[in-house]
Amino acid sequence: MAFPESVVRDVWQIVGGRCECSRVTHGHQGRCDKQLVWENRERTGRGAWEAHHINSSGGDTHSNCEILCWDCHVLTF
Repeated sequence: MAFPESVVRDVWQIVGGRCECSRVTHGHQGRCDKQLVWENRERTGRGAWEAHHINSSGGDTHSNCEILCWDCHVLTF
C-alpha cells in the first residue's frame, strides 16, 4: 500500500510539516513535533520523514495516515 500524493500533501499541511508521533515508547513526552523537510521523504538526515499507515489494514486514507520523522518511523516497526 502506498498513499496517494494528494493524501500525503493534505496530511502534511494539517500537521504543519512536523512529526505527529506521540508514542511514549519513542522517548519523547507528548508529540515528537520535530520539524521535517518535504524534500527529505524516505531519506535519512535532517528533517527526514515518512507517511505511515496507522493501521496496516486501514487503507490509504487521510484518517489512516500519520507523518513521522525518520527516527519515529524506524521505531514503529
